[in-house]
Amino acid sequence: MDNLRTMSHRLLALCEKHGERKTYQAGQQIHQRGDAQPGLKVIQNGIVKVGNYGLDGQYQLVSYLYRGESFGEVTVLINQPRTHHSQALNDVVISHLSRQKFDYLHKHEPEFNTYLLTSLAAKLNTALELMDDHRRLPTHIRLAKLLYQQCQQDGLNTIQLRQQDCAELLAVTVLSSHKALHKLTETGLVASSYGAIIVYDKKKLAQWLNDHLSLVS
Repeated sequence: MDNLRTMSHRLLALCEKHGERKTYQAGQQIHQRGDAQPGLKVIQNGIVKVGNYGLDGQYQLVSYLYRGESFGEVTVLINQPRTHHSQALNDVVISHLSRQKFDYLHKHEPEFNTYLLTSLAAKLNTALELMDDHRRLPTHIRLAKLLYQQCQQDGLNTIQLRQQDCAELLAVTVLSSHKALHKLTETGLVASSYGAIIVYDKKKLAQWLNDHLSLVS
């Protein structure tokens, strides 16, 4: 997992101590886009699914958030409502830091401020990179990047992603996602499985990505 976006065990424990413990069952909504209640939510356990609905009612997945990550910074830093819907993908435990508790940690814990700065910088970098990739890169290369990043994050070669999930994360149709995965399987780098994608060799995938990203830079 990207340590720039993840709290240390000490900081997680502090957030658990000062925050309000909230639990959610798989599929339960955590908050809606537009909610204005201020507070930073810190994931203690589980996975949070973040996304939005379009005017046509179609759900667009943005990301998954894991233990040690936080969301809701805009509600306490710039007094803006939440920008996305969030939902518990599995059973989730969250420490909710009210504005008062957020301000306390901001004032008394330098590590908390360092985490916020690095985490927000990492999120901004990811957003800018995704925007650039969407404009420049073919879908199968974007999918390869997604699979490699997921391998690095989970430390596993079998990635629990359906083609529907890939389509949502890449903001393409399921058909485009299917075609992109087919192109990658033809390289021998990955294979599709029921509800999952297998990466045979992360180092070879990294080298393939490096070669192809250089070609289109």
